[in-house]
Amino acid sequence: MATANPANLFATLESYLVPSHPINASTSSDPAQPALHLLPPMTLTKLRNLGSVRVKDMRALGQSRQIISHIPFAAPPPICAYYNDAMQSAITMNNEKFAAIALLPTEGKEAARELQRCVGKYRFVGGMLGLSRDVKLDDGTFEELWKLAEQYRVPVVLRQMWPVGSEIEEYQNNLAATFQAPFLTHLHTSHTASPLPLLHLYLSSVFDRHPNLRLVLAHPAALPSLLPRIEHLLSSIPASDKPKRSFVDVWQHNIYLTTADVQDMSSLRALLEQIPIDRILYASNYPLEERGKELMEELRESGFLTKEEWERVAWGNAEGLFGKKGGAVKVGK
Repeated sequence: MATANPANLFATLESYLVPSHPINASTSSDPAQPALHLLPPMTLTKLRNLGSVRVKDMRALGQSRQIISHIPFAAPPPICAYYNDAMQSAITMNNEKFAAIALLPTEGKEAARELQRCVGKYRFVGGMLGLSRDVKLDDGTFEELWKLAEQYRVPVVLRQMWPVGSEIEEYQNNLAATFQAPFLTHLHTSHTASPLPLLHLYLSSVFDRHPNLRLVLAHPAALPSLLPRIEHLLSSIPASDKPKRSFVDVWQHNIYLTTADVQDMSSLRALLEQIPIDRILYASNYPLEERGKELMEELRESGFLTKEEWERVAWGNAEGLFGKKGGAVKVGK
């Protein structure tokens, strides 16, 4: 028997952690290892699951499909390949519910090679680059990645790296342990997000060379509100030193934003006003956060968007970008 309300949200920034990744006392004290040990056991269990437990949660969250990406951290090419292989194996039994984005190495040529392997062999729907101070997107070694992404017509998702042990002191200080995980999961991405990687990439003229390259900013944070400042900054640069295409043109045609950082109707409306409707992707950030359904329902009832515009944000934009069907489907109990 079907439920009265269909599952219709196409969630585009949902996380996975390969079950074999070690999380124990030895890794938690390593300053170079991802600080996953701070996550609650239940969250870790859900991160590692791509089976019936996640499908049940999707039903409760009103989701018809998830785009899965591995928790981002710096890993050598063989490890990225191993994790992508594991992710493919995990989603095989639920292809109608899940599609995967490849975890890419942070060296440009290796990233291109892994994207080509995962798209060609597994039909992954894109690649994900973890951002940190050590990753320079305007480095010429990434040119092959941008070329391949454009050729295969798949997006590259830019997402902040999960913090390593040496970066979590600011989340600990003298706080009780119960505060540390929420600070890490809810504030780290918006706290570390910066417009500089995108600006560096834009000023390298990559969008002149690859006009159909599509990038997804997983955690846009305050970036949309900085658009007037960015435009003012760029207006002070001589035309001879700037790309042929304007930043606004690139922003409106090559960039997608997720709703992962939206917390209320006020911030959601601000996001919707800063970029064309067809460039916004719904995301619940599961299982680090399990929300969004109520906010999307509130948006639908508010009349701020037309029915067609709401459907684009809820599932239509994701269908077009990732080439997978989502939308309203009945779900059984």
